[in-house]
Parts: sequence; structure tokens; C-alpha cells
Amino acid sequence: MRLLLTSAGLVNEGSCAAVAALARRPLSSLALAVVPTAANVVPGDKGWLIADYVNFQRAGFAQVDVVDVSALEPAVWRARLEEADVLAVTGGDTTHLLRQVRASGLAGALEELLRERVYVGVSAGSMVTGPHLRLSRSVQERPGDGTGLGLVDFLVQPHLDSPWFPSAGEDVVREAVAGFAHTTYALGDGRAVLVDGGAVSVVGEGRCLVLPGVPAGHRGGGSAGRG
Repeated sequence: MRLLLTSAGLVNEGSCAAVAALARRPLSSLALAVVPTAANVVPGDKGWLIADYVNFQRAGFAQVDVVDVSALEPAVWRARLEEADVLAVTGGDTTHLLRQVRASGLAGALEELLRERVYVGVSAGSMVTGPHLRLSRSVQERPGDGTGLGLVDFLVQPHLDSPWFPSAGEDVVREAVAGFAHTTYALGDGRAVLVDGGAVSVVGEGRCLVLPGVPAGHRGGGSAGRG
């Protein structure tokens, strides 16, 4: 499986180069499908989502499609995603995103789709790939949605040290993950985790904290942070 799990999308040359490396082809030959479903329930200005679209376009993909899996019949979104070489799942509300990915049937189709395609996560789209969502504030507000997609065996905390996300400050994140079994990658907005089969590395620019998980028998009770 090939994934690029970003904090804020394709914001620099390193993240764009990482997608091309995962796809084994230049971006100019790749079709991108963007799944914006996580943003549907987030009120207010959507400049951050528009910025994601602009960054995708500037990256130089041959085609950029927008496929909201919560608004389309499965046969429609499936055909559109199958036309793409790269699937990008953007940010917003992690709980809503995970519910809709499951309700639409996308969760069950991802394993097959990702055999030949690259997954790019942005913020919430990165967080849902892990084993659980205990770092997500939306899950704390609406408990019962804590199990992630399990595409990777680590956690992603986006927006490390961002002034727009106070609960993603280093001290808060360290406290939140205390006692977690899985390693957490806390990413500044220029960073991403690259997964290529069994190889995991960090790419991009800016800060990244790699916080190892705690072995069984040594765990305390970590409190939840934000995603």
C-alpha cells in the first residue's frame, strides 16, 4: 500500500515529489480524485479547503476531479475513483468523514482501490487511516466513533504548533498520547508521512515529532488531543 499522510496537503515541493515517487510517474501524467466529504459539516469560511484545491492544481496533475462519496451513488463514485491514479481525502470533521466513508461503502472498497493507486491524506484524511481516532476532538464531542480504518499501524496528529490549532501544541500532544500503544507522528503543516509497502519515512519541511507507543504492561491513561 502506498500512502502520503500530510498535515496540510501538497504545500511544498517535497510533498509533490513524494506523490510522484509513490506513483512511479510524474504528476503531469496522473489523474487525481479529491474526496472533500470531511468538510461538509464544518461551518464558516472554506478558504482552507479552497487552498487545498489550488495546491492540487498547482502541483501539475493531468486532471483533478472532486468526488464527494456522501453525495453520489456507489456506482458513480466508484467509477470516478477508478479513473484516478491518486485518491486525496481532505480535511474537516474526522468523525463525519469516517462515518460517511463507512456508510458509502468506500471503506470496504479502499483495499482494492489502493492496490494500484496512491492515497493522499490531508489532516482528517490522514487521521482516519490509523487504528483509532483518540486524537480527534470531534470523537470526544461525539463518542462511539473511535475506531479508524486501520490502513496504517500508527497515528497522525496534524497541524503541530499551528496557531490555528492550540490543542496541537507540543505539550498538549505529548500529554494526549501518553500511554498510547501506537507510535504517533505529530506533523507541522509542511510535513508528511510516506508509506511505501513496509517502509515508513517522513518527508517535507518543518517540525515533526515521532512519539513511540508504549508496550503493553507499561501503559497509563492518555488524554485526548485534537485533530
